[in-house]
Amino acid sequence: MPVTTEDDVQILFCKWEEVSLRALLNRGARVHLVLDAFDLDHARPDPELLGKMAAVWRVSHDDSIDELSAVAADLLVSGVHIDRIASFTEFSQFGAGLLAELLGLDDTSPRLALNARDKRMMKIKAKAAGWRHARFIDVSRHDQRPDPATLAETVGFPMVAKPVNGMGSLSTTLVRDAGRLEALLKQPSFAPELHSHQLVLEEHISGSEYHVDAVWRRGKPWQLHISRYLRPRIEAVDPGHDNGSLIVPRDDDPELYAYVEERHVALNAELGFDTGVTHLELFRTGAGEIYFSEIATRLAGANVPEAIGAYCGVNLREAWVHELCGGSPESLEYTDPPFRYVGWINLAPACDGVISDMPSKEDLAADPNILEWTFLHKVGDRVELAHPSVWCLLLVIGADTIEDFHAAVARIEREHPLSVAGIDTNGGS
Repeated sequence: MPVTTEDDVQILFCKWEEVSLRALLNRGARVHLVLDAFDLDHARPDPELLGKMAAVWRVSHDDSIDELSAVAADLLVSGVHIDRIASFTEFSQFGAGLLAELLGLDDTSPRLALNARDKRMMKIKAKAAGWRHARFIDVSRHDQRPDPATLAETVGFPMVAKPVNGMGSLSTTLVRDAGRLEALLKQPSFAPELHSHQLVLEEHISGSEYHVDAVWRRGKPWQLHISRYLRPRIEAVDPGHDNGSLIVPRDDDPELYAYVEERHVALNAELGFDTGVTHLELFRTGAGEIYFSEIATRLAGANVPEAIGAYCGVNLREAWVHELCGGSPESLEYTDPPFRYVGWINLAPACDGVISDMPSKEDLAADPNILEWTFLHKVGDRVELAHPSVWCLLLVIGADTIEDFHAAVARIEREHPLSVAGIDTNGGS
């Protein structure tokens, strides 16, 4: 694929993500990398790849103002001019906003990070942009004891409790009745990755859940794809079953695409965003009403970029990196999909434990519906299925009809299981 790259473009990249980093280096970018303690302790950065970075910093976490300010000072004192900042996860958005402010860049800002990280702020901005959103109320102040009856009257049951600055479905709970609400308020639970222990309660919207993934430059989308989750994320209690999504072809639902694109552009303006990558989620009720759910100014996770790549010939990550490096949208070469319906799923064991068996690459390659695969774990790894986003074996799959796609998902889950020590694939011991 032809690529247009600015000479010696200087990228400040927050967080470890090997595939994106290699893609940036392959396009001739000089990458300055900021890693946090989690990256070094859990992501196991490749020493050889680290050696190719223009500079590497370690901070305790991406919300550390003093440590990130020192990174900005290092760059300013050394005379390095950073052209772009790339923030890979939700957890590095505030830090990237601070760095942009200190370095005089407009990729992001502390205000954009607030608007695109806080679940309350993004809904206020979405309403201003013409979206519906769920009723919500926050229980974030430590000098007030929330009244459960008032919360229930405002939001209604069932309700969804989530961290105001969370990620995906991490520490997100479906609260069905007053007893569970009382218990949650007395002892809320937060994943260790979350520094902010503030909650928001939202009305539960019934219906299908979708995600919208796009790359933008100056307010215009280079590519925008809408995908339907196989089941709403709050219902995906089993990481290895129906855990994925299916790309909606534009000509299957042109009205949905028109509705979403118009309001997405308006939302971007309200957020203060015009260039980069976004991941938006929405619900569509049985009556056809569309509700904004959340937005993030980061690349989609799981195998979403790879599924988009298989579908149209340009991986979402490739498009994002291409834009970061100054490329033009005209130089991206799109292709027709190998199947009309393309999506991704996650395969995982049925329970926590040490992986004892998993499909081979040869098995996956021989499957007519499997297009790509990504192993996130191997035999001998211990996995704890704490939430739906515990990725083990990610697959891109395709089929000619929606019915065939769902049938392929069921068959692949059945024929390519992951096992843990002491547990057979039928749930026996």
